[in-house]
Amino acid sequence: MDQDFTKYEALGNDYLVIDPSAAWASPTADTVRMVTDRRRGVGADGLLFGPLADLGPDDGPPLTPDGGGGVFGLRIFNSDGTPCARSGNGIRVFARYLMDHGYAGADDFTIRTDAGPTAVRVLDRASGLIRLALGPMSSSSRDVGATGHDRPMLRETLRVDGENIEITCLSDGNPHCVVVRENVTPELAHALGPRIAGHPAFPGRVNVEFVQVRDHATVRAEIWERGAGYTLASGSGACAAARAAQLLGLTGEKVTVEMPGGSLEVETARSGEVSVTGTAAQVATGRWAPDFRARLTGRRP
Repeated sequence: MDQDFTKYEALGNDYLVIDPSAAWASPTADTVRMVTDRRRGVGADGLLFGPLADLGPDDGPPLTPDGGGGVFGLRIFNSDGTPCARSGNGIRVFARYLMDHGYAGADDFTIRTDAGPTAVRVLDRASGLIRLALGPMSSSSRDVGATGHDRPMLRETLRVDGENIEITCLSDGNPHCVVVRENVTPELAHALGPRIAGHPAFPGRVNVEFVQVRDHATVRAEIWERGAGYTLASGSGACAAARAAQLLGLTGEKVTVEMPGGSLEVETARSGEVSVTGTAAQVATGRWAPDFRARLTGRRP
């Protein structure tokens, strides 16, 4: 490999991809925070480490770009260094990386994360239009990681600083809390997002989507991610927003989710399987400067 990292974006949600074949070592929380820092590092909402042969204690040998692979392991990290089990935009970015670098020759393949397998279908290679089948989303409080007895978390009341807020929570391996309002703004997400994300009801923290229903097929969402803060777009967040609106009887099976970074198409099959369609694009490739590499590895050049 002639690069240390590749940067991609999906609707303004940006990720650094580090290929194990070019890496100095597996990422740690500290090194993830260093490279994703927007002032002292390259800057990104998260880091993608792959493709991996396996996701066990030993990730296996680095894969080679022979275009013949069908299953690719991926580890996802938030910019605060915490692991992320699944990211819709992150997986779509990684699918584009696999296409661009000769790993995925076919238009159908699978990306495996800590949340399980995600089926990928490339709809248009030139534009990077990709559909992900994320599976069913669970409303179980156990899957969301909420306190209390196990129950479906639909139209629950969460008390935040003296205010009662109606919430609907879902998980696709990544936990989400959806708040439907008549009007949603970035200011609302900045004000309420961190307070809900870190609420005692969610010991492991939760991603928060503020959703405004425009019509039966369109919603607007502002998103606060538990590991990255305010973000312009989120693939799994868009799925949670669309699925929650559908479960609440506000939309149909096909929903366009509008976010500050752009729109995604979310569809829920009768079986409950959720899929999301959108694009991803490469921004840059690069090498670590010698001094920065020394900071990452703890070894002077």
